[in-house]
Amino acid sequence: MSFARRLYDSRSDVIAAVAHGAGTVEQLHAPVVGPVSFGDGRIDYPYVQVLPDSTTQQSGNDWQHTVRLNCIFQRTRDDDYLRFLDVTFDAVAAALAELETVGCVYSYVPATIEDFAGEDDGNLLVMISVEIQVGALVDLADDDA
Repeated sequence: MSFARRLYDSRSDVIAAVAHGAGTVEQLHAPVVGPVSFGDGRIDYPYVQVLPDSTTQQSGNDWQHTVRLNCIFQRTRDDDYLRFLDVTFDAVAAALAELETVGCVYSYVPATIEDFAGEDDGNLLVMISVEIQVGALVDLADDDA
């Protein structure tokens, strides 16, 4: 197997693990991976997005994958923000548990947590975005001959 294929497998396995973990949280809709265009303009909330950010070589066989887990909630006057945070961290915990099962992964940590507020068509939205940094070992040797 080539190095490029092993790097691809490492990155895609990490992305899939975050998506699968977040998808196990009952209060959330199934996550989408990457940016998605909505032809009809309709989004079901809470909307969950797994957004691959970057993959960088740290040194030798050590690579860092950065993935964002974005949870977007529609907020009404009576909603408690801490409930949104609680559900988001259920998704983060499930994603981290799933990362534990990926063979090449040796570390994972929620590195940055950001909160955003916005509005769409008169509806107040709250997004909690969690950047997850994942350390992975990917052998550089190209064993295709």
